[in-house]
Amino acid sequence: MKKILVLLFSILILPGQSLFAQSKLDSNNTKKEKKPIYFESGINASLPVHIEMYRTHRLAIGLNGRVGKIISRKLELGIRFDYDYRFIRKNTRILTPESTMQERASHNNFSLFSLRPNIQFNMNSHWFWGAETGVGYVLSDEDSKIGMGFVSEYASDQQFGVCSGLYVGRYFNISTNKNKLGVSMNLTQFLALGHAENSLGFRVNYRFKN
Repeated sequence: MKKILVLLFSILILPGQSLFAQSKLDSNNTKKEKKPIYFESGINASLPVHIEMYRTHRLAIGLNGRVGKIISRKLELGIRFDYDYRFIRKNTRILTPESTMQERASHNNFSLFSLRPNIQFNMNSHWFWGAETGVGYVLSDEDSKIGMGFVSEYASDQQFGVCSGLYVGRYFNISTNKNKLGVSMNLTQFLALGHAENSLGFRVNYRFKN
């Protein structure tokens, strides 16, 4: 009789132990799979598309980094730091002793730093697009105080402005551990006093495992 009771008790608790073990395993797997915050970084290059900037400057190259948070399979929120160094157009640096600060700055390289919160939409596991806007800071090689002041529509010391951008791109899987290479085309602008200077370029970013 005792053996029968022990056998029945063992049969009763066995499913409970199995369910508990399975639940614990599922919970651990979920924790391993869910890593909603990731980091990506890479290089960027662009050309000005506004006529005034295009007369004096050409290629910009730089670096960017983005921290993203996965909200859902289709939606991500993030913040991007972007740095561009834009070069002057060749054979345009014709200056005289009478040239003004603005004229000298318009024939000099400059840096653009920006910090832009963004939203990204994933169309599928590869294609994505997004929008971002934030603050930009311009530093001219001619004089750190002039910023973008060499553009006639801006103030003579226009260092700060609103930086915005739209981008579309594709991720490529480059390893089995979900690391990705993202290639995107982006349209960005620096806006101040109602005037925008635009640029068109691309980014190549490495997205670390998430």
